[in-house]
Amino acid sequence: MKLLAVAFATYLFVTPILGLSQTTRYDAERALPATPAPIKSILAVRPFTLETPYPYTWSKERFMVSTGVLIVLEVDPAYVVPRNKLEPVLYAGNVPVQRLNHGNVSGRVIGIVPGSIDLTNALIWFGSPDLPERITASRVESERVRAERAGIRPFPEARIASISHPPVVAKDLAALLRDIGAELILEYSPQENELAESWRLPTAKVPPKNKSN
Repeated sequence: MKLLAVAFATYLFVTPILGLSQTTRYDAERALPATPAPIKSILAVRPFTLETPYPYTWSKERFMVSTGVLIVLEVDPAYVVPRNKLEPVLYAGNVPVQRLNHGNVSGRVIGIVPGSIDLTNALIWFGSPDLPERITASRVESERVRAERAGIRPFPEARIASISHPPVVAKDLAALLRDIGAELILEYSPQENELAESWRLPTAKVPPKNKSN
């Protein structure tokens, strides 16, 4: 039952941006912007630890996530417009970023970078259009090389230090999004407040047994 609960939470909370049926015909037909491309800025960093890990589906290299970093990025909205086709993949270090929102209206993307990452040495960029779940470690490396050749560089240490917040511990991914992720959405991408509200919905509970039975 515990594994089932984790899988269900993953389905609910890990893939909020994949509902492409809401894209407009104009957005779906817009030309894809050039890649590799840098993000505009990094606005917030918050490390976390989860008591209950969850499976990372934003990479072909599947693994369980118990630690990671919540990041808020300022981006060119053209790179995150929902489309009914492959979109530029957002990378940080050696993994695709788990995007938690669209961000095409606000120009801010809230995401999760799994595991430990030194953001003072890691590139953050948009790579070639693809599906994150198809990305292998070797593909990340080739995309990173392209990004370096394009002149994309890590952010200065002083910048990372100025926007870093204390680490948090959460019961699971659902709790992390409810308590921290929702606040980040409301602060940086309030146009998507319905997403934050959905993370804060109470979880279903088993009804109590009838005492007469």
